[in-house]
Amino acid sequence: MSKKGIGYRITAALVITALLTAVLSILLLFLLTEKAFNDYIKQNRMEQAWEISRMLGDIYDQSGWEGVKSWVEGEQAFRQNHKWQMGNGRMPMGMGFFWGRGMKPLTDIIQRQITVTDTAGNIIASSEHVDEKAPIANSLWDIKVPIFSSKYHIGYLIVWTPMRPDERNLEAIFSRTISRYSFLAVFFGLAIALGAGFLISRQLTRPIKKLSDTVRLFTMGERDVRLPVTGDDELGRLTADFNEMADSIKKSEELRKNLTADVAHELRTPLAILRGTLESIQAGVLSPSPEVILSMQDEIIRMSRLIKDLSDLSRAEAGSLELNRQEISPAELKEKFSYFKTEAEFKGIDFIIDIPEDLPKISVDVVRITQVISNLLTNALRHTSSGRIELSARKAKDGVLFCVKDTGCGIKQEDLPHVFDRFYRAEKSRSRATGGMGLGLAIARSLVETHGGKIWVESEEGKGAEFKFIIPTAN
Repeated sequence: MSKKGIGYRITAALVITALLTAVLSILLLFLLTEKAFNDYIKQNRMEQAWEISRMLGDIYDQSGWEGVKSWVEGEQAFRQNHKWQMGNGRMPMGMGFFWGRGMKPLTDIIQRQITVTDTAGNIIASSEHVDEKAPIANSLWDIKVPIFSSKYHIGYLIVWTPMRPDERNLEAIFSRTISRYSFLAVFFGLAIALGAGFLISRQLTRPIKKLSDTVRLFTMGERDVRLPVTGDDELGRLTADFNEMADSIKKSEELRKNLTADVAHELRTPLAILRGTLESIQAGVLSPSPEVILSMQDEIIRMSRLIKDLSDLSRAEAGSLELNRQEISPAELKEKFSYFKTEAEFKGIDFIIDIPEDLPKISVDVVRITQVISNLLTNALRHTSSGRIELSARKAKDGVLFCVKDTGCGIKQEDLPHVFDRFYRAEKSRSRATGGMGLGLAIARSLVETHGGKIWVESEEGKGAEFKFIIPTAN
């Protein structure tokens, strides 16, 4: 796998994504678990603080603040000496009375630094030495719960934050466990990302490499190479698009080759006639009579028409063909094709024009639209040996629909998609009897589309053809 290839980049992206995801997940996990652990510890402390608060309320009911102070500060001496210090054989003031009544020692309830204040915030007693005249900073408060006597609210119990050794050990064990499993998750996540990246990149790069090799062969001139379409995803559609492009290029090259042969043939014949006639005149075999000159003029006209058709088609397809638009009624076009009736009758074919007078007006270049219809009529006459040809127009949803219908030989199904392609002819013969260069229908399509319309054909072999096109109505 090339370091600069798409496979390498896909694998690297997956690994980096997995690593970043794992790191962010671990950080989030540590934050959440730390918060959950601290909430758990604080909840336990709160429960203990409420228990102490209830005890302090009972003590206050029995002996007031003096009893509370003796109990709290007496516990301090007990914790410092780890045994009862009984001066002159007595417990600290008040402690024996309450413990004798079943009151639990403070050390059995909570190992904390506590402070008791009245409702005004004045310090009454503390398990640690504090300045009773200085208020406790709020930043040092961890838990603050009210103290109630049997009658009313008497003060507050403030529990400070130092953590017990057993709590610290529990936190350390919990953190080590999370860390261990987090690193294992990162390791397995990176391994899975690396494997998945390799498989995915291989699956993606294999068809891309095949497509690249096929394109290289195609550019070297092997026009028959194609790729099998193996799926309906983006790569499958890309393969199908390449095959369609290859078919189109191959067909265009075939048409180009046919164009070269057709142009050479069409130009060779009139040029040969002109050359032979001129040589005969120079040799004195022929005299430059009006008939001879007229025949030479016919050949020149034929060549000029070919050049003009190629020029019109190129300009129309390039979008540079200028239209001299004017609003007309479609019925005004009928007189443009009166000459066609004579040509049809000469072949024994009925020619009918059916264009109503009440059709909406269209904005067209009359010369170009006449050229479109003339090309369609000429094509119909060329492929119709008997029957009739009809030119009609009807109002349609998108404009005015023109139709040239004949009873000729029709068009084969395999030829229908290509009848408007330039230089395409169903008959491969190049004789003038079966048609010229195959430019007439291509020019007709380009001119209709330049007017903002569309053109199509409906036909069955042996049943004639209908060429239809729509021109938008004038605004």
